[in-house]
Amino acid sequence: MSSSSSLGTTKTKKPPTKALKKSAKSSNNGTATKKKPPTTVSSQKIVKLEADATSRKRPTADECWYATASLSKLHPDVVDRNNIRRKAMLQACGGGRDSITDSVVSTMLSQNTTDANSKAAFSNLKKEFPNWESLVEMEDLPRIESAIKVAGLAKTRAERMYNILLTVKKERGEASLDYIRDFSNEQIKQELSRFKGLGPKTISCVLLFALGRDEFPVDTHVLRITQKMGWVSSSGTSREQAYEYLNGVIPADLKMDLHCLLVQHGKVCHRCAANGRPQFPPKDGSKLDCPLVMISSWGGILPLQNLKSLAALRKM
Repeated sequence: MSSSSSLGTTKTKKPPTKALKKSAKSSNNGTATKKKPPTTVSSQKIVKLEADATSRKRPTADECWYATASLSKLHPDVVDRNNIRRKAMLQACGGGRDSITDSVVSTMLSQNTTDANSKAAFSNLKKEFPNWESLVEMEDLPRIESAIKVAGLAKTRAERMYNILLTVKKERGEASLDYIRDFSNEQIKQELSRFKGLGPKTISCVLLFALGRDEFPVDTHVLRITQKMGWVSSSGTSREQAYEYLNGVIPADLKMDLHCLLVQHGKVCHRCAANGRPQFPPKDGSKLDCPLVMISSWGGILPLQNLKSLAALRKM
C-alpha cells in the first residue's frame, strides 16, 4: 500500500512539470516564462561581475604609483641612486654605454649571495683579469674560481662565465657581448637565453641597468612582496611567470624605481621579509611601519584619501 502510495505521489508530481515545460514552449505569457527570467538575469549578473573582477588587472597604475611613492619616502637613497643612473644614461645619448659584458658578469655574480659579496667578487675578477680577452686567453678556471670565491658557487659560476665568453669569442672574434646593444628586447632575450646561467631575471637586469630599457626584473624579494599585495597569485607562481605578467602591466616610467625599492624593502621590512626575518633590520631594533600593508585589501581600488595624496605626488 505504501509502495503504491509512493508511486502515486511520484506520478502526481510529474504531470505539472511536463505541463510547465510545454507551457513555456507554447506561450511567452505563461507561468513558466515568468519564472525563468529572474534566474537568467541573476546568472548574467554573476557572470558580469566575475568578468569585471577579472578584467580589472592588478596592479593598477594607481597601485604602482602609490607603492613607488610610499617606498620612495621610506628609502630615498634608492631613488637617488637611480637618478644618478638615469643621468648617466642620458649623458650617453640614452642608450647607456657601460659594458654589457660587465653587466652580465656582475649580475651572474649577484645570484644567491649578498650585494657586498657579489661586488667584492666582481672587483677581484677585474683585478685578476684586466679585460675579458685575457680571461678567455689564459684558460685558467682555477684562477677565475679563486677570484670569485667570496660570492660562493665559484666552480659553477667560473665555468659558465668562461663558456659564455669563449663561445662569443669563437663566433664573433671578440670576448664581448656589446654586439647586442642595438638588438630589440626580444632579440636580446633570445640571444642571451641560449647561454647556461642567464635566466629571465639576469637578462631583464641587463636590459634595465646596462641598456636603460623598460624592464621589471623579478627576484625573490619582488615575487614575495607582489604576492603579499595580491598582484600575482601566491600559490604556485614562479619568478618567471611573475616576470612575464608584471613586466607587461607595470607602468614603464616606474619600472626601475619600483623594482629597486621592492628589493631594498624586502631586505629591511619585517613584514615583507622571508619568514619575517629581514636581512638588514633597523639597527635600533624597531620594525618599519610598512606602507604596503593595506594594498592587498584594496582590490586594486585605492581609498579616496590615498587617491588625493597620490594626485598631489604626481603633480610634483
